[in-house]
Amino acid sequence: MTTTSSGTRTTINVAGTEVEMFTGGSGPPLLFLHGAGGNAGWQRYHEELSASYTVYVPSQPGFNGTERPDWVYTINDVCHFNLQLVQALGLENYILMGSSMGGWVSAEMAAMSDSNLRALILVDAAGIKPEQGEIAEIFMVSAQTRLAQRFYDTSQVENYDQYTRELTPEEQVTQHSNAEMASRLCWRPYLHNLSLPHYLAKVNVPSLIVWGRQDAIIPVECGELFEKAIANSSLKIIDNCGHSPAIEKRDEFVAAVTGFLSTLA
Repeated sequence: MTTTSSGTRTTINVAGTEVEMFTGGSGPPLLFLHGAGGNAGWQRYHEELSASYTVYVPSQPGFNGTERPDWVYTINDVCHFNLQLVQALGLENYILMGSSMGGWVSAEMAAMSDSNLRALILVDAAGIKPEQGEIAEIFMVSAQTRLAQRFYDTSQVENYDQYTRELTPEEQVTQHSNAEMASRLCWRPYLHNLSLPHYLAKVNVPSLIVWGRQDAIIPVECGELFEKAIANSSLKIIDNCGHSPAIEKRDEFVAAVTGFLSTLA
């Protein structure tokens, strides 16, 4: 489901690539990176966060309205692309937030360089291989199965019928293209980097890890492993919630994020 609400859709040129971007609000910069399903546009939680922050929501290379540069093949490449995006936007002392695949990208970016970061927020992030459980298959299953995996209790999801409606031909093309790009980035190894926990030992910025306790895609165990890997971090587990707490438990999610951000110096 794509929402625009009061966020503004623009584009920005990053090293020759036109990047689709949704932007809104005012205040310190907050860069949000979407997951493997693609950019769903300006969401209610973006709007709420934009009351205190300038929120940037770019479409990652190869997703939605952003072309894939011919050198972008891996998550590592996407991280370098996003660091160029940060430079193109002129962000200083920014907050980096990523969900699912976007959380993986955010974690890797912070490990590459956290000197310009004010804080890191990971939401049900991919990137770390669980020690006990496993990450669910999302690429070789139906859209209906992926949707069932995403939410714990659909009665908690506002306008849930928008997630089950028939897609337009254009939306079907975008969905297929997004899935193709996500599988290119995340297939081998599957949604993780065995070295990431070691990289994260270098991250010193205040970090919040948010997880749905009933996440059926990436188990809550992975949130605990992120907390263990990042020294200056805390884990907020949201009960009765699946893989997308910003959608399924928006009030609790926004309260956790704003509460964390209010403690920053």
